[in-house]
Formats: sequence, structure tokens, C-alpha cells
Amino acid sequence: MRPLYFIVVFCTLVSCRKSETPQGGNPHVPYQPIYEVGDYFHNDTLEGVVFYTYGIHNGLMVSLEETLQPWCITSHIICETGATNPCDGWNNTNILMSNYDLYNYPAINWSYQRNTWHHIHYDHRLINHRQWYVPSNMEMRYLLMNQAAVNITLDSLSCPTLEDKTYWSSTETGTRGAAAVRMQDGKIVISDSVKDQVFYVRAIRHY
Repeated sequence: MRPLYFIVVFCTLVSCRKSETPQGGNPHVPYQPIYEVGDYFHNDTLEGVVFYTYGIHNGLMVSLEETLQPWCITSHIICETGATNPCDGWNNTNILMSNYDLYNYPAINWSYQRNTWHHIHYDHRLINHRQWYVPSNMEMRYLLMNQAAVNITLDSLSCPTLEDKTYWSSTETGTRGAAAVRMQDGKIVISDSVKDQVFYVRAIRHY
């Protein structure tokens, strides 16, 4: 009778144990919010406004701040850098980082300086998609296409909005020019502008 009693008690104890994994979930998978265009993105170290999404948990956000800067200083205006990518601003930034001193390219340098690790350990470190950079002309175009939703959020945060401004892209267009993007009469205009002109600059990054 003793062996039978032991088996009954053991089975009862096992059946009363609570599961370590909640039903319908995996405790090891962190929660990932789903963002839509116009949403305010923020965590412990980052904040911005979402202006483009792809997939379920990925997209592009724009900085809350902006600045007025030339694309490059006048003494470097005739230097062709090769930063001509129309789609990837991070690629343009890395080309400039690899070959030139960013202090001669104020618009690009402003966005680069937003990456806080730059001030801690790295003076000349290439960036990836998940760090701040000046958008290419096509990325700037996507931002202005969705500026109505973005502006609502920027305004609610008391941040400068996007309308009626010309913005530098990171895309070089030739010896003396780079692509500037603006909204005019409801249409997005991409123009070849002299690189030492002063236009607005925003930084973007993937989240």
C-alpha cells in the first residue's frame, strides 16, 4: 500500500504546479508595438515621428528638431563626393564619412552628431540604418508625401512642422549641386541646388 500512496501524492503535487509559460505567449519575446504613419515614437533614448512603414514592426521616423545649414562649405563646393544615391541617405553619409571631414558638410554633420555614441567613443564611425542620417531625395519625398499626418504630431509636441520649407537631401547631383526637396502647389519638387545655399535639414532613421 505504501508505494501506491506515494504515487498518488506525487501525481497530485505535479498536477498542481503552475505553468511557467503564460497561455498564448512566450515570456522571452519582448513586446514590440506596431506604429502607423504620424505616430509619436519614443523609448528611453529615442524619439521622433513615424512617416513610413514597412512590414509589421519596421519603418522610418523623422527627428523632432531641424536646422538651417548649407550642404557643404563654399571652399568644397566644386568637389564631387560620390554621395549620389537617390534612395539611401545612410549610404551617402557613409561615403562622405569614408572620404571627407564631415565638418566641411554641415547638413550631413548635423544629423551625424545626433548619434550620441559619436561623443563617447567614436570620432569617425560609419553608420547603419538604425542611426540618424540626412534622407536621400526619395526618402525626403516620402516624408513630404506624409507631412499632413507628421505635422499634426509635431504640432502637438510644440515642435517645428514641415510645411512651406525647402529641405536638403543627402543626394549630390553634380559638381556644384545637391538635391533639395520642397512642396509647391501641392506637388513635390526636387531641384538641383548649389551646395553652399542654406536650407532646412531633418534627420531620419529606421526604427
